Amino acid sequence: MDLIIKHPHNYLCTFEKTYKNIEFHSIIDTLSSSKYKTLLTCDAPIYQDTLRDFWANVEVQEQDKKAWGISSKVGGVLVLITPETISEVFKMNDLAGKTSYPKSEYQLDLIERGYDGQLEKKQQCKKEIFHHL
Repeated sequence: MDLIIKHPHNYLCTFEKTYKNIEFHSIIDTLSSSKYKTLLTCDAPIYQDTLRDFWANVEVQEQDKKAWGISSKVGGVLVLITPETISEVFKMNDLAGKTSYPKSEYQLDLIERGYDGQLEKKQQCKKEIFHHL
């Protein structure tokens, strides 16, 4: 059986600056030099059958009622995903990084980029990797 690619998941980010995206050149520069470049540009094809298999068997791994990873069996092989494995695979080196970001650190930057919507009233934007599980 041939594997069928899950197309919406298989688009690569490109950091090409053109005259059509001039307003985004500073964002392209920032992302091009950031620790997220590998994550955004890696060519990791996702196949429909393996994706379906993963989510059909997924379990949240907890310790002291706090999620620390997710695991699943795909084709009989145990797959464990943690913040550490994500950081290692995508070469992010961010395990000792910040876990919260004060509004003052990003509010001015958003305004300078032309964002005119209302920012949330929360004072901190907390990184919660597994909050959607």
